[in-house]
Amino acid sequence: MNQFDFPKNFETTAPASDSKRGNPLAWLALATGLTLILSAVPFADWLTYPIRLFVTYIHEGGHALATILTGGSVSSMTVDPNTSGLTMTRGGFGLLISSAGYLGTTIFGALVLLLAQRESRAKWLLSAMGIIVLMMAAGFVNGGASWLMMLPLALAGALWLGGMRRSFVSPVRWGMFGASGVILLGLVGIWAMTGTLFSMVTGLLLAGSLLFLGRVLPASVAHFAVNFLAVQCCLNALIDIKTLFLISVSSNTHTDAQNMAKMTGLPPTLWAIIWGAMAVVILGGTLWTVFQRGRTSRTT
Repeated sequence: MNQFDFPKNFETTAPASDSKRGNPLAWLALATGLTLILSAVPFADWLTYPIRLFVTYIHEGGHALATILTGGSVSSMTVDPNTSGLTMTRGGFGLLISSAGYLGTTIFGALVLLLAQRESRAKWLLSAMGIIVLMMAAGFVNGGASWLMMLPLALAGALWLGGMRRSFVSPVRWGMFGASGVILLGLVGIWAMTGTLFSMVTGLLLAGSLLFLGRVLPASVAHFAVNFLAVQCCLNALIDIKTLFLISVSSNTHTDAQNMAKMTGLPPTLWAIIWGAMAVVILGGTLWTVFQRGRTSRTT
């Protein structure tokens, strides 16, 4: 059984062709500036708390996906209130699985930045991110049993929607609401007993919020939101790698770098440096590509 941690941070008039692109460089600059400002403002953590939980979901999902792709299985995936996380796996290629957390988050953010250069893609990108989080919650939080729990959850949702239909008589509507509530209480009890209540509720709320925003936000606002989330993923990955380096120097706390040290014999600090360098290269290449595309669009 392998464990892959995500440790808590230490107190951590345009041409016609451009109309479809929006103004990607301006949105990217604004998203980056806002991210840096929020990181420096005292007590701003509560504003970015849901986003940090989203980043943790992506980090842990990277471990889980790498496990599945290399022939292993995921026993559980949890996200904690302090924004740390833990993925328990069996089998798979350990070196890739351990690296897939921090690097996977960076690659995810970089890919979203590249795809988000056209405003017309922004709304479906938000929806796609919601579906990704939902699939992580459904597939990994409770291991193989997670998918089975989605069936009663879907039934509870269908009953609740049915109860809101005024075409049904009141006793039927209240019966639907009651049945939906009983099913939800049963699921909450199961999640509480398995220690995955916070992880499941967080995943469902994040997925629902992203799907909702993807549907209701104007395209220009969605364009900024996608860039902001992508920047958060990239910069948080870099910040977390720095934190990982400090943890590796000062303690023997279980981390992804400690896993790599056990498998390779190389010190965990070296792995933190390697991952940090790779993340910088990935982010730098992505930003260069984005700016080159921006320059090309302005000259055509």
